[in-house]
Amino acid sequence: MKNGDLSQVAVDTPAFEYNSNGTYKGLLVENASENLCLQSEDITTTWTAANATITANDTTAPDGNTTADKLNDDSGGGTSVVLIEQAITVVAGTKYTASVFLKADQLAFAALRVHDYDGATGGSQFFELSGAGSLGTASNLDDSRIEVYPNGWYRCSITWTQGAADTSFVFRIYLADSISSNVVNLDGTSSIYVWGAQVEESYPSSYIPTTTTSVTRSIDIIEKTSASTYIGQTAGTIYAEVDVLNFTGISQYILRAQESTTPIENGIFLGISPGGTFMFRLDADDGATDIDFSSAATTGTHKLALVYESGDVRAYLDGSQVGSSTSAWTFGDTVEDISIGTTFDNWIRAFAFYKRALSDNEAKILTQ
Repeated sequence: MKNGDLSQVAVDTPAFEYNSNGTYKGLLVENASENLCLQSEDITTTWTAANATITANDTTAPDGNTTADKLNDDSGGGTSVVLIEQAITVVAGTKYTASVFLKADQLAFAALRVHDYDGATGGSQFFELSGAGSLGTASNLDDSRIEVYPNGWYRCSITWTQGAADTSFVFRIYLADSISSNVVNLDGTSSIYVWGAQVEESYPSSYIPTTTTSVTRSIDIIEKTSASTYIGQTAGTIYAEVDVLNFTGISQYILRAQESTTPIENGIFLGISPGGTFMFRLDADDGATDIDFSSAATTGTHKLALVYESGDVRAYLDGSQVGSSTSAWTFGDTVEDISIGTTFDNWIRAFAFYKRALSDNEAKILTQ
């Protein structure tokens, strides 16, 4: 997000993002992802509607263009559900997230549903599209989120694990008249705005527009090779400040400096482990010495540092020391390749390499 609008960056351009209030969030570094939902910005095509009238390009979308559609009841009389839906082909037994940008109009509530993902009823979540945004009634989901965007927009998402024998489901977007009911009056006075639908594996990533086919975003790779002059070979400190929202269940590397030869047996690392803990690691002497520390990882902004010299290795998190070792070690090969944020799927706010081991007091101040 930049200047209040959702924006795309060109290939090989860093994605520096800002919060909805304009404050700096960090450099977004993501894994590859594919948006399986077709016509993500045009619900008049591919999508199937029930009891609904759709007005295309009716208001300004989160990206600043007039491409957001209005979803309205069809004035058919009585009460019923109003929805749009799309069938999606998926891989059984896999975690998925469906997300969409929604904005209140005549109604300030909506619901998302993944129908028949488990051979039964599926799962759903209600959302309130006002103020700070809030979650209402939910059922049969792994996770749900609502994120505030400028100009009254909210990104709403639901995450679930696809049934072991089910290779398809239906993604539904409903009007709702409360945080627990999706039955509305069919009198022409029920509407919200819809834009930017997405279905992908794992947790919600940055928005990927689609038209008639699915679209894949490549993994973000940020690296510098032959960078040994930036890295302390006998002593140093590696530091990062991050903003964490997603725990993906795989190794999420914040910052790595390692040898260029394989197998890689010499390096220093900061990251998040598959189990969801912050990891601090030094591998040295061709694998003979591995020094590991960990500390529980939580969402939000954090500062991490690993201080190292032979006989003195220390880990720091948010102003406190969380591990230490007096093991002697020597890098068996030159540590010279730097990677930033590989498979991190979160934001890096700052990072630094020091070619000396900071003192205990210096490291605590740096990470406060």
